[in-house]
Amino acid sequence: MASVSFEDRMAADRASWSKSTREVHAVVATAVRAEVEERARLGSTLAEARKELKLSQSDVSGIVGVQQSEISRIERGVHNPTLDTLARLGEAVGLRLAFERP
Repeated sequence: MASVSFEDRMAADRASWSKSTREVHAVVATAVRAEVEERARLGSTLAEARKELKLSQSDVSGIVGVQQSEISRIERGVHNPTLDTLARLGEAVGLRLAFERP
């Protein structure tokens, strides 16, 4: 049995999608990309603030009570922290949470 790459399999599946399915996929893909980019920006902001204070992730871990590995994942944008965790991390590095209109 010949193996098929993931990309080839997805291309074949997408070819059978209806117009409405393609439209929904496009909207969802755009939303997911935006969320991933926002997480990355948030993590980068936290990391920059931490480094400006010359704190290690372990230092912040001790201050906030969050494992160093979780801080690493947040700073890399691959973890979706709770609002409480974000508030505590922000406070530890001199940042505050704020909402703004896009």
